[in-house]
Amino acid sequence: MTYTYNDIENYVSGSMSAEERSAFEQQLQTDEQLQQMLSSYRFTQHTVEKHQQAEQTLPQLQQILTPLTQQYFKQEEQKAKVIPIKRWVYALAAAASVALILFLSIPGVSVDGYPVDAMSGAVTRGNEDELSKAAQLFNDQKYADAVTAFMQLQKNAPDDATINYHLGIALVKTQQYADALPLFETITKGESVYKEDANFFAALSAYHLQQTEKALQYADAVKPGSRYEKYAKALKKKLK
Repeated sequence: MTYTYNDIENYVSGSMSAEERSAFEQQLQTDEQLQQMLSSYRFTQHTVEKHQQAEQTLPQLQQILTPLTQQYFKQEEQKAKVIPIKRWVYALAAAASVALILFLSIPGVSVDGYPVDAMSGAVTRGNEDELSKAAQLFNDQKYADAVTAFMQLQKNAPDDATINYHLGIALVKTQQYADALPLFETITKGESVYKEDANFFAALSAYHLQQTEKALQYADAVKPGSRYEKYAKALKKKLK
C-alpha cells in the first residue's frame, strides 16, 4: 500500500484504527521510503515545535526591551539632542545585557522534556477492547492507570513490542525506571518500529538509575537525525 503524509499524520496523532495501525507498522518494518517519510514528518514536527517555543519568549523579551528603549533613546529624541557616542554605547550595552540575562534564563533542552506520540487505537465507538482502553489511558496521560492496563495485556502477549514500548514509557512517566529499562533493552534488540526510539528511553531509564556506563551506551546508539537526538545529547552532557 502507498501511504501519504496524511496517513503518517493520522498514525502519529493516534487517529488510525487498530487494524490500520497494525498494517502501517508492518509495512514500516521493511519499507525504507515510508521510514524516511515518517522521519521527515517527525523532524518537521519538532522543528515547528522548536520555533513555537522560541516565539513564546518574544513577548517577555519585548516587555523588557521596550522600557529600556524608551528610557535611553526616546527621551533624548524628544529633547532634540545628539546622544554622545559613549552614552549611546552604554545604553546599547545595558539593553544587550538584559536581553542576554533573559535568554540565559530560558531553560535549555531537558532530558525529561522529550515528546511522546499518542498511541494509536484509542477507544472509539465500536472499538472498546482492552488495548484500546489502555491506549486511551496513555493518551490521556493517566500513566499509573495505563501501567496497570498494559501489564494485564502483557500477560497474554509478553513479546508484543507495541504493548511493551508504551508500558515502558508509562513506567518512566511514573518513575519506575528499574521496570522500564529491561523492556526498552529488549526492544532495542528486536526489529520493531520502536527499536530506534527505545535506545533513548533505555538511556533515560539507566540515567535515572545512575547506571552511567549503560546510559552512555544507549545514548550513543541514538542516531543522528532521530527525534530524540538532542535529548540524548543533553543526557550525555549530564553524564560527562
